Amino acid sequence: MGEQVKVLQKGKITIPAGIRQKLGIAEGDYVILQIIDNKVVILPPNTVPNPTELLSGLAEGIEIKESVEQELIKASAAELNKKLLRAK
Repeated sequence: MGEQVKVLQKGKITIPAGIRQKLGIAEGDYVILQIIDNKVVILPPNTVPNPTELLSGLAEGIEIKESVEQELIKASAAELNKKLLRAK
């Protein structure tokens, strides 16, 4: 997919209608422009460019007592017990 657009005064470009529709871009929306590998990338509204950055710091002060594997085993065992009790 690629469409050629003309750069106008002050660097303005028009995003073709088909691309705007696919990305959910409407008049008045703000988009993010990034340069990735020497290419301009347009990120549509409500896009989180790097979700891990948003998660950084959320778990500060929380002590992890058991490994994730152990927590998954416990959760699976609890679900299995619920199902077994319903089956009786």
